[in-house]
Amino acid sequence: MSSSILQTAIPILAYCGSSITMTLVNKLVLSSFQFHMVFFMLAAQAFGSVALMVLANRVGLNVKYRAMNRSDAKTWFPVACSQALMLYTGGKALEYLNVPLFTVFKNLTIIAVAYGEKWVFQAAVTPLMLASFGLMVLSSLVGAWNDITFNGWGYFWMSSNCFASATFVIHMRKVIKQVSFKDFDTVYFNNLLTLPLYIVLSLVQEDWAGFFAYYSDKANSDELNSFARGIFISGIAAFAISYCSPWCLRTTSSTTYSMIGALNKLPIALFAMMWFPDPITAGGVLAVMLGFAAGLVYTHAKNVQKRAQPSGAQVLPPPISMDRLDQNSRSQQSEHPSSK
Repeated sequence: MSSSILQTAIPILAYCGSSITMTLVNKLVLSSFQFHMVFFMLAAQAFGSVALMVLANRVGLNVKYRAMNRSDAKTWFPVACSQALMLYTGGKALEYLNVPLFTVFKNLTIIAVAYGEKWVFQAAVTPLMLASFGLMVLSSLVGAWNDITFNGWGYFWMSSNCFASATFVIHMRKVIKQVSFKDFDTVYFNNLLTLPLYIVLSLVQEDWAGFFAYYSDKANSDELNSFARGIFISGIAAFAISYCSPWCLRTTSSTTYSMIGALNKLPIALFAMMWFPDPITAGGVLAVMLGFAAGLVYTHAKNVQKRAQPSGAQVLPPPISMDRLDQNSRSQQSEHPSSK
């Protein structure tokens, strides 16, 4: 295999692997243990991302970010808070819904973003995009109809997450131009600004007294070890997806990168079906396939629109990723070539 092919294939595989790992570990931590510590997990991910970014920068890896400063922090803090809301609602949705169903319903966020950007940025919605939206709605209806473990709270948190995700993406697009963030700037500021928030909310909202009482029992020591490993891997995976996303984008094109994001949903759903003991139905599989097709159609529509519009015109974002319950750097960097 030639070196040029390897230079492209390795970052693509690294991005896909980190994306799959991130989603499955999130689901494991948020649904497989006695205590569902969403804020604690998010704090661990934020701390892991910041710590490993600093370490990678100091040992000479290509991880560069703007130093924290009061002006940018003040401007970016509302965006970081909206990201915190998006990640929290996504975590709660994953707590109640299985990963394939989460993947299916996450597509509805794309519709919310598209029409939100049409209202805010006057971005066009093409007939091909409307076709993809129809597939997204159909896949969601098929998924809900075949959800034999229907959970009302799961659908409540999923709806909240779609709204929060769309709000975050649109708000970020408005603010990103003011601060001119590149590459890891967004990841660094988001994680560093939200880390104290996650810690405080975890201490206030989550049952730490019950957590310590339960895991102080030696009979639960094995579960505690598994929980600790899951949290640790979660923090590393958060950094991995932060590093692999821009790496993949720099070594491919925006078109290829967007298509990878759409294609990556299928292996995530398949791995989840094999790994977790959630019931699998023919209708559920059909919903995943329809959602997969919808993502491909939307990615193609977005790329067609991008080629057709003059330079500098507004285009809609690529399909929103599930990475880290929505790794925001993908959509930001895909839309801003200056960050490459």
